Amino acid sequence: MATLDGIRRDAEALSERVARALLAAHAGLAEGAALQPLYAAHARAYDAEALALAREAWAAGDPTARLLAEWIAETHAARALATLDERELAWEARATARLDDGRVVEYARLPLLQANAADAHERARLERARLALVRDALAPLRRERLAREHDAVGALGIAGGYLPTFEALTGIALDALAAQGDALLRDTQAAWDEVLPAFARRRLGMAPHELARGDVLRLFRAPEFDAAFPSGGMVATVRTQLDAMGLDPTVGGRVTWDVGERAGKRARAFCSPVRVPDEVWLVLRPLGGVGDWRTLLHEVGHALHFAHADRALPFEARWAGDNSVTEGYAMLFDHLVADRGWTRRRPMPSAVRPRSRSCTSCAATRRSSATSWRCTRGARRPTSWKSATPRR
Repeated sequence: MATLDGIRRDAEALSERVARALLAAHAGLAEGAALQPLYAAHARAYDAEALALAREAWAAGDPTARLLAEWIAETHAARALATLDERELAWEARATARLDDGRVVEYARLPLLQANAADAHERARLERARLALVRDALAPLRRERLAREHDAVGALGIAGGYLPTFEALTGIALDALAAQGDALLRDTQAAWDEVLPAFARRRLGMAPHELARGDVLRLFRAPEFDAAFPSGGMVATVRTQLDAMGLDPTVGGRVTWDVGERAGKRARAFCSPVRVPDEVWLVLRPLGGVGDWRTLLHEVGHALHFAHADRALPFEARWAGDNSVTEGYAMLFDHLVADRGWTRRRPMPSAVRPRSRSCTSCAATRRSSATSWRCTRGARRPTSWKSATPRR
């Protein structure tokens, strides 16, 4: 007969094995991941009996059982998506894009190349190749994945559908969240309209209406700050700063820093909590410039959060739950790049102007709000609840 303690042990074992497989795939250490056998080996962690027990404990007042029920529902859906996730991981490891000038480029490198391309025509060429590849190969996989996820969550019978199930398990009222996002976008519109035109003109010589996705990557790449944020000294400097704060960068060996270039490594950085708090990976594929520093500090926040979790807490309190908690730690650290006190303690060139920081901060705030909007207002059509990928 299943018990909550047994479910928690199985859940933690499954989480560790899946996290390790995804880490290897996303870090370029393996071509793809065999996820289906892992879910099959730990089916008791997320079956109907496990969900019923977690919900009973939640109703009885167990302080973390809601998090466990949410994890079980998410993992039930992840099992239904495992075949598609395996296909996507294998595709990402091998995918290449053919540019219209005949060059062949690794798919994972396209964002890095766009951000570093000073020429607008080159950025557009890279974007055309990316869009063609996404349209023909990745988008069909993602559409099928979203549809299956909705079906799997709806089949749990928790609250009569995908969005109601999300609200029931998380306690988040989506319409209220969307209203807050709408208000934030409205309240920051004037500031955005003020700073973006000069920012785009100074950096790229372009007007806002001319900007495409690849141009935005270049816009926030901010190469004029490279002298102040050299790639070569980034890791050593950040680690020294953490030491000065009284923080051990590896938390006694619990955090592994994987920050080198590697073929197949995702362009987007991530933190992978493999065993919380004892094994946490911070993974970054360098792009160059201030963005790498900001991203590294963001992942440092995630890593320190997970590596300092109290191992006496139940599994779900250490690993699962609302991503806004760990994102709060991550953003606390990544905002150091825009902190005047922090910049004063670093050799900053005169080109680092408050207006540039204002545009970057405004963009980050509006992007977060727009993400909330897509997950609420936009969720009346299929949208992904959670992802099997590591924390970003």
